[in-house]
Amino acid sequence: MTIRIRYQFATAKHLSEVGMAEVERRQARLDAWIGPGATAEIGLPQSGPASVESRTDAALTVPELLRNAMQAERDGFDALIVSCFSDPGMDAARELVSIPVLGSGICAMHVAALLGGRFSIMAPGKGGGSKAYENPRKYGFHDSYASTRGVGLSVMDLAKDRDGAVSRIAEIGRRAVDEDGADTLILGCMSMAFHDITEELSERIGAPVVNPVPASLGLAESLVRADLSHSRIAYPPPPQINLD
Repeated sequence: MTIRIRYQFATAKHLSEVGMAEVERRQARLDAWIGPGATAEIGLPQSGPASVESRTDAALTVPELLRNAMQAERDGFDALIVSCFSDPGMDAARELVSIPVLGSGICAMHVAALLGGRFSIMAPGKGGGSKAYENPRKYGFHDSYASTRGVGLSVMDLAKDRDGAVSRIAEIGRRAVDEDGADTLILGCMSMAFHDITEELSERIGAPVVNPVPASLGLAESLVRADLSHSRIAYPPPPQINLD
């Protein structure tokens, strides 16, 4: 059995800005993290915002993501992962396709809840406002969610500066442990996640750090191998759909 996973980026413009070498580097990381007998292929949207740093950015990614979800199913992929920590379009895509659709954020939070009692999310920018805790509450992590801490760096900054990202995330992660009561941390941005810095951060902070990329890959593989997908009671197909 060969499992094909479509790893769908919500944005493509910032990857084009840093060059196709970055796309190839991220594909290499997916190849390293995916399990035996499975493949993960990057999907890049043709339009949308340069990065997702607001509710507006997230909303703008959804039409393209839905089109790509339906195409992935037609092309024979076994699962689709939304590569954005805010999981834009995940619920809507589940209504449109029968293959498992997983969001990076929801996967990382479930894994973090298995590892400790309370988790904090390390987010780009300031990381504040009600947007920070919308998904943890929506996913039912009322008691497990400690905080969202902004690292003070934009998505673009995080994509380009590995050493700066490590130092800043370690500093903010330690504050989350000492001041917010977190015992587990999550990288709340794909630009953080693709630096492959979790082991180094865990050693510096003294707490597990969940990378949403391998977390979502592993859960997608598990669902496919178990022949499971989302409930049609929870996500019934829409009566009509037109994404043209």
